[in-house]
Amino acid sequence: MASSCRTGFFLEKEEEEEDEGQLMDYYKYRRLHDTPDDDDLEPTPSTSQYDLNTQIVDGSTSSTEPDGDEDFDPFLADNPPQETRREFLTRQYRNIVHFFVEDWFLSGVLGVITAVLSITTDVGIEYLQHFKIVSYEYFKATSVYSGFAAWVLFLVICVSIAGLICHGISKQAVGSGIPEVKVIMAGFAMKNYLTFRTLVAKILALVFTLGSCLPVGKEGPFVHMGAIVASLLSRMTSACTYNAFFSNEGRAMEMLSSGCAVGIACTFSAPAGGVLYGIESTSKYFAIKNYWRAFFATTCAAVIFRFAMAFILPQHIAGTITAYYQTSFPNEVFVIEEIPFFALLGVICGLLAAAFIWLNRQMATLVRRNKTCRAIWTKSPILYTALWTVVVAVLTFPDGLGQYCGGKLTFREALIDFLSNCTFTLHNAAEHGCPQSVVDHWTRSGSTGQYDMVLTLAGFLIVYFFLISVCISLYVPSGVFVPSFVVGAALGRLLGELISMWWPEGIRGMESPQIFPGLYAVVGAAAYTGAVTHSLSLAVIVCETTGQLCALLPVLIALMIANAICAFISPSIYESTISIKGYPYLADLPPSRISVHTLKVERIMVKDIIYITKETTYRELRAILLETTNLKSYPFVTDKVSMTLLGSVSRKYLTHLLFKKLGPDDAFASKRRSFNASELLHTLRNRSSTNLLGMGTRNGREQPPSRNSWTAGILTDRSISGNTLLAHSPLHENGLHSAPLANLLMNQNEQPEAQVRTIAERAALFASPLDLHGVAIDPAPFQIVKGCSLYKVHTLFSLLALNHAYVTDKGRLVGVVAVKELRAALANIYTRGAVAPRRKIGASNISINNPQNGNGAPAAVAQTAIDETRQKDDDISSSDDGHLTIKAGHVTVSRDGPPDVARDPDNHQFDA
Repeated sequence: MASSCRTGFFLEKEEEEEDEGQLMDYYKYRRLHDTPDDDDLEPTPSTSQYDLNTQIVDGSTSSTEPDGDEDFDPFLADNPPQETRREFLTRQYRNIVHFFVEDWFLSGVLGVITAVLSITTDVGIEYLQHFKIVSYEYFKATSVYSGFAAWVLFLVICVSIAGLICHGISKQAVGSGIPEVKVIMAGFAMKNYLTFRTLVAKILALVFTLGSCLPVGKEGPFVHMGAIVASLLSRMTSACTYNAFFSNEGRAMEMLSSGCAVGIACTFSAPAGGVLYGIESTSKYFAIKNYWRAFFATTCAAVIFRFAMAFILPQHIAGTITAYYQTSFPNEVFVIEEIPFFALLGVICGLLAAAFIWLNRQMATLVRRNKTCRAIWTKSPILYTALWTVVVAVLTFPDGLGQYCGGKLTFREALIDFLSNCTFTLHNAAEHGCPQSVVDHWTRSGSTGQYDMVLTLAGFLIVYFFLISVCISLYVPSGVFVPSFVVGAALGRLLGELISMWWPEGIRGMESPQIFPGLYAVVGAAAYTGAVTHSLSLAVIVCETTGQLCALLPVLIALMIANAICAFISPSIYESTISIKGYPYLADLPPSRISVHTLKVERIMVKDIIYITKETTYRELRAILLETTNLKSYPFVTDKVSMTLLGSVSRKYLTHLLFKKLGPDDAFASKRRSFNASELLHTLRNRSSTNLLGMGTRNGREQPPSRNSWTAGILTDRSISGNTLLAHSPLHENGLHSAPLANLLMNQNEQPEAQVRTIAERAALFASPLDLHGVAIDPAPFQIVKGCSLYKVHTLFSLLALNHAYVTDKGRLVGVVAVKELRAALANIYTRGAVAPRRKIGASNISINNPQNGNGAPAAVAQTAIDETRQKDDDISSSDDGHLTIKAGHVTVSRDGPPDVARDPDNHQFDA
């Protein structure tokens, strides 16, 4: 698409012969209305696309020349120039290209591609599950032991193949993917999670994982797959130079949100509920204007599903790939006296959901702390997965322990039985009794007791409650939505069967509506799943899945109660996974926590910070930059006494300032890895915004950006520079003098403008104050007052996607607060509430020879040009501040910030 978009962009215009009659009329008009003077007789050369009074701001042009009537030509207004054929074709070509990058078109393509992937995956899963049952029955006819061996080996082999696929193709395919998508949509980049390799590995591994009947779901992987497809479409479209539609981050996030919605819609065949659940599970705040994109994508996916079922797939497959569980409840399916039972079911589901999340967290902790489990997982995660798969196979063997928990049934078959409009405990000849085939699924061989089915349901609930919490942590793609839905349905079915046994003729008698255990299964499935995921859209998904609205009121009652209870006790399963993996994600605040309103930001902020003043010397700046490699910007204050915040300075500009004055410094290269010029320029050229400031004209024709203009354009982006550009910023200059940092990247061997030859001159320059006239300073960094509550700070950080904010008191800088401080204050929010974090401050052995110079600049490490030996990294103790601390003649350095999420985390087993 990129090459085709560039074809029409550089087409040369054809010159057209002017009509002599119109030209003569034009000259007559000018002689009658114009008064010639000396200036009009002078030719005005045209050397640039923009005149001298035109400013370029953010890629747009704005003229500072006053508009006047002398520039208006009525003749040209009434007789516009005619369009040539080449210009007409070029304009139509651009319209067609723009048509194919419109929102609605890409949303439709997203829905179609994801639906095709879903259908293909489901067909492969169905064939594997069918082969498992056939092979088990074949070997079972020989002996029970042969059947047991076939059952265990098939499950272990399929799961091991899935683990090998993830290990060989893309490790990022392990787990659910929803926690990572939440982190990405929160503004943190995660490496290789939205690549084509991950998509291929996710599809192949998911087929073998679910084909083995491992008790995991597919909703999480499908959400991840939808996000990957959306990301790939955005990248393909952003490669188009003409009107790069998805070149900015906001458009990409909108597509990611649509991809998540399509993934849920493909899992449960619920277009409306998929949109709502995708928003709830991945986004904190959602723009209403983006609703139609997600709905359009899910609608296209639903259409593809219906088309495939009707014309493409065979009949024995078409009915198994869609999660559409049609129920046939009467309109009056419950009486008002059953409302307390629905509320009780909501309470039980909320408590069990909290226990499930706690159990999953304990399993993750066990792998980390237990030496045996940690050793097995570290050396071979596939072996660890295979061992747990053996446990699952033994517990679900149909002729063994599996006969007490319905081990032979798949989740789809079990869910159909749970939602059926009949009663297990009644005889099949009764009015509401289940068919004998359904009864046989939940009774042991030769057993006829009515309580036997209740015990089997209880065994199913207990066994899978434990197995699911373990299996979603294995080294395979896995989801928690579908297993939670089935467990909740089993819990509701169990309660409904017990109530049916206690009131066999209904609560009001035979003339009133009877007890329908299937209704309780629907309510339990929605309540338990909603509590585990902290989502309320399950009410809509259940109605779409069952095709009836009669259960909406009981579902809402139980769902609200279960969600409230679980949210009060523990975070959702996705936020728990994010916390376990240590991703830099700011979780939502739980309800009813008074501590977030009473705790002020002044108690959690970092008070000992490093700052830049007008009197800061080059020696101090060099020491600051060397010791704070994790900081991207520094506050700029008036002086050390008043501490009035003037703005914020990016580390990039300060580093360039040192290079410009002192020359290259090998100490910076040894502290952290830096990108070379070729790597950075490759990234710059992939961004379509680079051509906004690098375009010029020559002889009336547009010219491609120069080598320096590519970098100049990208450095004006806030996502790269992190600063607002002032009028005197060097990035506003043109020609070879524009973007000095860009020139530095272009030619790393270029000598600075003021190379100091002698040691004495270099030492004198070290002691001189900074020259900040050529540095771009952000004059309005985000700041909050020290009396703000934690609740307000959390809201601001979540809404604006802030990384840090400065804390001021009447304009005076008193501290800084970042995402790390907020996460530390909220670490034990569910047990102790919001508390101020305790920091371990340790001073290094680097002494300060001159704690304060005559200009009142902040103290820094004295490193001269003669002796540039520095302490080793192990001499610098770590702290929880995340900032450089200067106090009492010592420098304290922290290794701040969240873990490097750009690297592949090793603890994939904790995904949910």
